Order: sequence, then structure tokens, then C-alpha cells
Amino acid sequence: MEKIILLAIDGLSWNIIEELKAKKQLKNIEEITNNGVSAVLRAEGFLSSPKIFCSIFTGKKVEKHGIRDFYSKEEDLSSKQIWDILHEKGYKIGVYRPLSVWSAKKFDGFCIPSPMLLEKSTYPEELHFIGDLDKMARSEKYSLTFLIKIFWKLFKFQFSIKGLFKIIKRSISLSFKNSLEERMYLLKEIELIIHTNLYYKLLKKYKTHFTVFFDYSFDTLSHIYWRSMDEKSKYFDVLPNAYKIIDIFIGKVKSFAEKNNYHLFICSDHGFEELETKKRRNFRTINVLYLLRELKFYYDVYGIYMTQTVVFRMRPNSSRPLTDFKRAIESIKCEGKQLFNIRPTSKKLIVRINDFFGDNRNFKVELPNGKKLNLDEIIDFNPAHTGDHSENYGVFMIQGSRIKKGKKIEDITPYDITPTILSLFGEPIPPEMDGRVLTEIFDS
Repeated sequence: MEKIILLAIDGLSWNIIEELKAKKQLKNIEEITNNGVSAVLRAEGFLSSPKIFCSIFTGKKVEKHGIRDFYSKEEDLSSKQIWDILHEKGYKIGVYRPLSVWSAKKFDGFCIPSPMLLEKSTYPEELHFIGDLDKMARSEKYSLTFLIKIFWKLFKFQFSIKGLFKIIKRSISLSFKNSLEERMYLLKEIELIIHTNLYYKLLKKYKTHFTVFFDYSFDTLSHIYWRSMDEKSKYFDVLPNAYKIIDIFIGKVKSFAEKNNYHLFICSDHGFEELETKKRRNFRTINVLYLLRELKFYYDVYGIYMTQTVVFRMRPNSSRPLTDFKRAIESIKCEGKQLFNIRPTSKKLIVRINDFFGDNRNFKVELPNGKKLNLDEIIDFNPAHTGDHSENYGVFMIQGSRIKKGKKIEDITPYDITPTILSLFGEPIPPEMDGRVLTEIFDS
């Protein structure tokens, strides 16, 4: 029986890969391109990660699968995903944090739902601490205290001592950083080290027929720290270092795949390129923790950071209604004007900053209780994004016993991956899928 590993890495980009390969800094990725097949994965339309990855996992366009953006819900999904199709056919499945899984499925293996969820189950239940890690990363960020608490669980899970020291080193540095630009790369490196190592442990333990790993660190890092090749800055090494971390992980997975006769797929949803200077604009984010403390909702509400907004939900153990929080946040004024634009739904508030203040950090904000404070206490003024999504550099790589060696093929689409996986398993391709089997990758 065939076995397949799919590494789905949001924002992984060919232009950075080629730059670092030329410097001999991505040994394992280079070996895969030399011993397998590679191509540009080119998505169409608006480059939304949830939309594209759901197309990768279903073989269908957005009009058929229904997942359009980060606000999409489980009930919006109208197509079976590759793991569901294979599970129904009796395959052993392992799923690790894809965006389009909202609840733990009881596969004959493991299932960790989306990292965007703050309240979630896992299967088996002993992996629930992975959900706790995502909760801290999305809502309250990692604190040194939290990491100390989690170290014991990682150690019990046979997390490597070397890996723990890497996390401790970055956690200590993180405790002295304040701004988003200073903190984010350390947070993402910690996440990468933790989740790549945890997934590798699960990979070896469960030996599934099909498994998928998802990570979104490269999208975040590329937006904030993208630099032109000849540009030197304080954060010049951030992206190369992240690519080196993922290359080490890919090397371990590649070795496991070769020893256990797996086919290894690696893909991204899109690549990145430098954002034109004239389009760059400093962006603002809500200081969620400070806001919740000042409004006395710290134990009742949590906030999920998106690119331009924060999604607020009530915590499951809170008895207060969401409308109370809505009234409180609506009443916040900056120089007499409403500071936030609010789009309510039945279970959440989508909140965007009304950015009429420019760079005037010292504008006065008045809270519902009459307290006045400076704008930069409640709003973080962050450097402009320097990287932008690009359809030109999306990544596709595959290596395995039935795959040609050292071949670069024409561009593929997100819809082609699921049909190709089904073909490798010898399963029929549903006619409603929009992709095709990549027959040109197979070694006759």
C-alpha cells in the first residue's frame, strides 16, 4: 500500500529557496529538487491562504468547497477533503493543524485542528497541550511563565533536550522585547521548533498511510521582514534563519520517508515578493491584552489577531453576553471620534481600527469609565509590511520511488494535488474535481 506525507507550508517561496540554495544553505530541499520533481504552484484570483489550501486539500475551486477566508466556518465547507476521502476508504490518517479542520476527527491516527482556534479538542486527547500552545500564540502570545509550564509536557513527549534549549534561549530573548517587530520572529521561531518536532514525533509513532502537516510562520515572517537581496538591516537574517529551520525539519521527514517508502509532497499556497515602496504603509494593531484589562473583560473575552482586524469572542466559561463587550468597545473615542469599526455576528465581533490619526501617537483616547490615555497605549504602531503575496513563486516538490528525478515541470494549480494523491493510492478521481493527475511526474 502506498504511503504519503504532505507538508503544506504557508508562504514558502521559490525566490528565497533559490537564493539560499545558491549559497548551499538548504541542503535537504536541494536534494529533493535534485532527486524529485518540482514546479511553481500558481494560484488564481485573490491569494487567500484558507481558500487556496482548501483547494489543495479538495481538488476543487472555491465555488465548490466554500472556504473563502479566515472567517469561514466548518458549516461553510461543502466538499470532502483528502483526509476524509481516504479515511472513508480505510486508510490510517494523521492531520496536523490545517486551516480547514475545526474539530478533532477520530481517525485511526491523530488529528490536531486549525491553529486559528482558541477552544479546540484534539485526537487523541493527550495531545490537547498542542491546542494550548496555539491558544497562547494567537491570543496572549507566549510568556516565559507559560513556556516553563509547557516544557514538562514537551519533555514527557520525549521532546529533544537540544530542542528545549533552543526554545529556552529564544524565550529568554523574547522576555526583553516589546514591539511586534522585535518579538514576532522569535515567536515564530519558537513555534516552528515546537511544531516541527512534535509532528515528527507523531509521524514516527503513528506511521499513517496519509498525513499532512501545516504551518503558517513563513507568511507572517515574509510580510514583516521581507528584504531585497542586497539590503542589510537589523532583521536581514530572519527569513534565512526560518528557512534553515524548516530545511532541517524537511531533512528529518525526508529521511523517514525514504526509510519507510513514503512519497513526500511539499507545497505552499503562494510565494512572496517585495512590496513596492509606494504601497508600503505603517500598520496598526490593537493592543488586545491592554484593551481587555482596561475594559474589565480580560477573563471573559479573547481576541484573535488577523492581518487588519481582531476577531473577539466570549470565552466558554464567561456568563456575560457579547453585547456588553460590543457596547464597551463602541463607546471608545479618540479625539471625539469612534476609534473602532465593528462588524458583529451572532458569536463574534470583527473589529477594525478607524485609522484617521496618522502618526499622531499622542492623540487622547477616552474609555467608557472616563479614563483618558495616549493612543499608543491602546494601539501598537508597527513598521510597514515589506513583503507581499505573489502568484509567481508558490512551491511544489515531490519525491518518492515512483517519481522522476531532477525534473522541473510546467506550472501546476492547487487543484492538481489531491487528484495526484488519489492516483498514487490507486483510488478513483471524483469527476467534480477541478484538477488533474500530474502524470508527467511519474517514472514509467
